[in-house]
Amino acid sequence: MIRPPHRTLIPQKGSCSQGHRASSSPCLLQAEGTSSSQYDASVYFLSHLDGCDHIFLFPDGRFERVALHGSGTWILTQLDGGNVMQLELLWKSGQGAKSELFTSTGKSASSFASEGGKMVHVDGHVLAPESLDEQAQVYTTKKRGLVFSSVGSQCLPVVRDTWLSEPDSMDFDVSMVFYKEEESLVYRVLADIAANNDAVHLQHNKDMKWPNFKRWMEANGGAAAIAAAYDYVWVVDDDVRLPTREINKMFAILRDHPNVQFACPAFDAGSDGVWRYFDGHAPGQFLRYTDFVECTAPVIKTSMLLDAQFSRCLQAVQTGCFIDFCFYPVTGGQKDAVAIIDAVQCHHPPRGSDSPSEMRQVKAWEDHKDDQVFFQQAGIPKEWYWWRQPQVFSSIPASAAPRNYDL
Repeated sequence: MIRPPHRTLIPQKGSCSQGHRASSSPCLLQAEGTSSSQYDASVYFLSHLDGCDHIFLFPDGRFERVALHGSGTWILTQLDGGNVMQLELLWKSGQGAKSELFTSTGKSASSFASEGGKMVHVDGHVLAPESLDEQAQVYTTKKRGLVFSSVGSQCLPVVRDTWLSEPDSMDFDVSMVFYKEEESLVYRVLADIAANNDAVHLQHNKDMKWPNFKRWMEANGGAAAIAAAYDYVWVVDDDVRLPTREINKMFAILRDHPNVQFACPAFDAGSDGVWRYFDGHAPGQFLRYTDFVECTAPVIKTSMLLDAQFSRCLQAVQTGCFIDFCFYPVTGGQKDAVAIIDAVQCHHPPRGSDSPSEMRQVKAWEDHKDDQVFFQQAGIPKEWYWWRQPQVFSSIPASAAPRNYDL
């Protein structure tokens, strides 16, 4: 992350200094031999009842607070046909508000106001969609979710009969990378489905899910391009069953809970897997906040794809082992950033001799732990990726669901 230059805050008469109550007058920003243009940053003065400070908003979608410290990502959205702009600050590590919304006081983004304070432009360029670089623009328009999967020769009952069971109702796209032989009947059926549905895309590459996901991202413009087109991506195994409308519902729930960066649907009572004791459906619950969701079916908020720390985790992952323990610490340990969605139940069928795991034919399950060497090489702290007992921090009961998502 680019660090803001060292600057001295000189309070104007009647304004606040660090640790004092905010007033309507911004502090002067005195640079020591630097200017905001050198860092290509927009500088705003943020005032709250409990203090005031300058914030550098960088064109890669990151921000940093100068004196009081704190950082995160920012989201700029045009509302009302471009007459109003909404600025959202997503604070990392629980600093300040977790998600703070500001609305422009006019068409220009020179000043923003919220219930608890205001932001006034003081240096650098004024935020505007046409002035933002490619990475910053990823935050301006979020329309669809994405289902990504690396699929094999057993996937048709899942892809065709659950994910795409109601193609006319899809509020999401599906991108698949087929890892078996291109000459197979299954690949030809998938190719035909993709040819007749603009929301379905198919590629071929022989590898496991996470390497194929990384390769697919790069082939489609990289993380910034993916985040520009989608707000959430469900990186799911090809044997996890969830009908079209339930996928729509899952994405809708996440949009109503923007603090959640990683999530998964709950697994129904008939699902198989070593973590079902933890992420199996909890009757009477709508959503549970936790520190762990398994790599089998995680939903990732696409802004996390641009997070430098999570990018390192993505580069390290091969089989999927260890990355699921990274989801929580990479959010800064926020206790509402990882969730199990009990309002949506998926099915992960048991594997038997009649339907053996194709991925285990590629690499034995007990060898997945060998991935730890890649996490070590990436410099990821061991306490991030090493095994720990998952826990639930809090939950939202079904009776307190914000709305009826089944309509």
